[in-house]
Amino acid sequence: MYHNLIVPESCDELWQECQSLIPDLLKDCTIKSENLIINADNPIDPHSKSIYLIKEGDIYETFDGQIIVFYEKDDLINADALSHPKVTSYGHHFAVTVDEYDGQQFLDEIAADKTKFLIWNQYLSCLNQSFQLLMVYFSRQDTEYLPETRQYKKDEIIIKEGSEGDEVFTLLNGTAKVMSNNEEVGEIQKDEIFGAIAALTKTKRTATILATSDCDTLVANSENFRSILDTRPDIVQKLIQDMARTIVSGNEKIIELAKENA
Repeated sequence: MYHNLIVPESCDELWQECQSLIPDLLKDCTIKSENLIINADNPIDPHSKSIYLIKEGDIYETFDGQIIVFYEKDDLINADALSHPKVTSYGHHFAVTVDEYDGQQFLDEIAADKTKFLIWNQYLSCLNQSFQLLMVYFSRQDTEYLPETRQYKKDEIIIKEGSEGDEVFTLLNGTAKVMSNNEEVGEIQKDEIFGAIAALTKTKRTATILATSDCDTLVANSENFRSILDTRPDIVQKLIQDMARTIVSGNEKIIELAKENA
């Protein structure tokens, strides 16, 4: 579980605790449908009595139109719906692979096992606390300046070399490559921040970023990104690391190209 926006640090701690409890909760539980594909034709019904363990892909949960959390591999989906009605909904940009478990059977096993019952209560407590924190937090935000999610298809240009740019991107899912003068000089990894130099310095883009698969990105304008940098030193550190990695990768590619053309 994660979120790419500014969220209270306590939320991250609660999410980590939730994920640490999942293996014990599902131990010895029978899978109802293995490697089930969740897509536009077969979405997750938050009112169903099934729970889902993500095997591949990401799912996001929304409240009042606002994304409050992303779920990734090994996260559990819809477990809290077994104890109270859902006020949130799920969404996804690409197909997701999950294992489906029967909710009633899951609850029966918890009721018969005192240890699992205690773990289940702890899991629900952590999950509900994190959601309450997020709902209060986001209700206080000016949504005009919140980053947006944006999707790109394979071979679609995300950033074009030489263009003006006022947006900073984070790659949530998928793969992309860095092109300069029509030569590949690097790649963008999941959760990497890119496009920041041109956006922050008001200069033209120095490279083209091309999607090499379907991509899901988080996009912030320069003003919003500056406010994030002012309040999140961890984001500053990650940005520096990503820039350094990009420079090293680019230099390695340039050396390779020079050897090939020698």
